Amino acid sequence: MGTVQIDGSTPKITVGNATAEDALIVFDGNAQDFYIGLDDSADDLVIGLGSAAGTTPAISINEDRDVTISDGAIDFDIASHDTSNGLKLGGTLVTATAAELNIMDGVTSTAAELNMVDGSAKSTSSITVADADGIIIIDGTTTKQIPASDLKTYAGFTATTITGTTALAENPAKTDEIILSDGGTLKRLDLTHLYPTPLVHARTNTTPNVATGTATKLVLDTEVIDSDGKFDASSNYRFTPTVAGYYYAYASAEFVNTDSIAYIVLYKNGSADSSNIGRGNMVDSSDSSDESVVQTASLVYLDADDYLEAFVEQSSGGDKTVRYGRLIVFKVNHGGTSPKWLIYITK
Repeated sequence: MGTVQIDGSTPKITVGNATAEDALIVFDGNAQDFYIGLDDSADDLVIGLGSAAGTTPAISINEDRDVTISDGAIDFDIASHDTSNGLKLGGTLVTATAAELNIMDGVTSTAAELNMVDGSAKSTSSITVADADGIIIIDGTTTKQIPASDLKTYAGFTATTITGTTALAENPAKTDEIILSDGGTLKRLDLTHLYPTPLVHARTNTTPNVATGTATKLVLDTEVIDSDGKFDASSNYRFTPTVAGYYYAYASAEFVNTDSIAYIVLYKNGSADSSNIGRGNMVDSSDSSDESVVQTASLVYLDADDYLEAFVEQSSGGDKTVRYGRLIVFKVNHGGTSPKWLIYITK
């Protein structure tokens, strides 16, 4: 039989008679057979290889009209797919190429993890970032995960890359902070370390008498300035910094009716010799009505528990009266046992 033609407005061919059996149309080829038919055992319409229903199926349609491409080494090739034509999902053309879709090959991320990338799921919890924590970065055209420690040592992050958009319109507070490099490691520095503090200015409120040849401590019982509460103006009249470093110290006193040699001496830890500070200016006057000012200044290193006091002396005659005694001390460097830098302040 050759060509079969069925005419009519509603032609129909029925294969089978509602019995429990497979019903097929087999295409008997020279090298390969194919079939389209009912696999009655599965109640599926099947397109497959061969001439027996259910053997080597390629595509099957079940009673819910679900279409299944059979498992195995089978390709479903949409040859027309070129990002302008081809595969559609829900009526929308898929514009990604096969190469772009293949980027997902081997991805082990969960849906929640992928949603973090597109922003549809966000975490609002905070964490403490550790050096070993991973950060995603694009290295040229390659996405990589790097440890957070790499950002700390990134050579491109320098002082020249930091731009302040808001100018500080007043003197910085001691609690303000700056960033600096400590031997190549970026660190935060509180400005309190750069301030010339502790800063003390204390003066006498009494006029003590100084006996001949007797070192007498100035009773500095009035605080003009005591920035950090480091001066004792009630009992010992001394400055104890509690912060190690180099300090500029100045002391002065006015002797009334001095006709002898007078001195003012800075004492460190109760002794003038231990600090090599030495004596202040010497005044020798033959006129007993003179009022003589003696003063001394020095740069001295103090440990946290060292202390400074001011003493006055006079060498001959009876007791001498002292007034207007004062002591000014302030820190001039960061610390250590040798000066690294000094601050000179004017107003």
